[in-house]
Amino acid sequence: MVLAIAILYFILFSILAYKNFKTAIGFFIILLPSYFIRFNIGPLPTTLLEWSFGALFLVWLLRYAKNDWTEIKKFYGERYYLCWATVVFLGFSILGVFISSQPIKSLGLWRAYFLEPVLFFILLIARRTQMNKNDLVWFLSLSTISVSAVAILQKITGEPILTSLIKSDLHGRVTSFFTSPNAVGLYLAPVIPFIVYGLNEIKRKKYYLIILMLAILALMFSFSAGALIALGVAFLLTVFLLGYKKLTVVVLLFICLSVLVFAPVRQSLLFQNQSGQNRLILWEYTWNYLNKDLNNFIFGAGIGQFFKKIQKPVNDFKKIEPLIYPHNLFLNFWSEIGLFGTVFFGAIYIMAAIASWKIFEQKKYFGVAILSVLVVFFIHGLVDVPYFKNDLSFLWWILLAIIAI
Repeated sequence: MVLAIAILYFILFSILAYKNFKTAIGFFIILLPSYFIRFNIGPLPTTLLEWSFGALFLVWLLRYAKNDWTEIKKFYGERYYLCWATVVFLGFSILGVFISSQPIKSLGLWRAYFLEPVLFFILLIARRTQMNKNDLVWFLSLSTISVSAVAILQKITGEPILTSLIKSDLHGRVTSFFTSPNAVGLYLAPVIPFIVYGLNEIKRKKYYLIILMLAILALMFSFSAGALIALGVAFLLTVFLLGYKKLTVVVLLFICLSVLVFAPVRQSLLFQNQSGQNRLILWEYTWNYLNKDLNNFIFGAGIGQFFKKIQKPVNDFKKIEPLIYPHNLFLNFWSEIGLFGTVFFGAIYIMAAIASWKIFEQKKYFGVAILSVLVVFFIHGLVDVPYFKNDLSFLWWILLAIIAI
């Protein structure tokens, strides 16, 4: 029964992609949070998001890839270093499968976090003459509506609604489709600067305003400290780059005063609360593992192996729950795909930042939006996992495509 429904969905999505490929791309981006719809085909686990991508990519291969090859070669000539950095990054990520003690599990995660998002990035580049940046910004903005709406309904009703794995100790924090409140912030925060930029679009201004209000409410109800701090830093960057230097100083003074006066703010920033202390312990576990021997230092633990190899052998589970990542951007990549994979992801990020700055010099408001998204990704990534999730990995490569387009 499940297989029949999956095949029917695949056929319908393929027909949509064949009839209107741009609309199908839009639906796919709007469906990014749908990875939480999981099912098995025989012994193999899969998600609705993967079937959507499979249909979309298959139609592109069969109908458009041959003609789009010219556009891909053109992009290679324009962004030679980015292309090679991406290829090498993808190559080093494969090592995370080979060194894993659970290669089948790691292969599935590699496909979801690395292969499929990079292929989608290539698809967007290939179709960049038909898909402009404003289209992608609009689709990303629409993708936040379901996440925000479910989160707000959770707050109003007090019920988990669509999340069966909701915990009882969240103190009123919402989770939306996800299993933790921080996941709400991880998805919404990087998109919010794009939504704000969308307010410049006159025809859709009122829609962007509604989407923005929903996203901010959901983010506040999740009380994801990392996301709120990251957006605060992005806001400071925005007002500074737009020339409001006095306002930047005032906001900085207000932040400093808040740190001194409000204990929760101070505890979050200085890692004095339980969440902060747990992160320090996780980072220590990871650093000790990486420094244990040269193989660990170079290759990490393997994709999806953090709990089994790093946390489980040394953790006190009365203090810290089982986790699957060390909650730090650098340590996440290092423990999953090794030192060189981390270095090349860093190179891609730097190239994205340089390209965004060049855009800022030509198109001020759009450049500020992109730079703000990159800042949110980086700052939030210092204390959380902004990449290693089905929706978030696609989100990163869509951001990169927006910069390229």
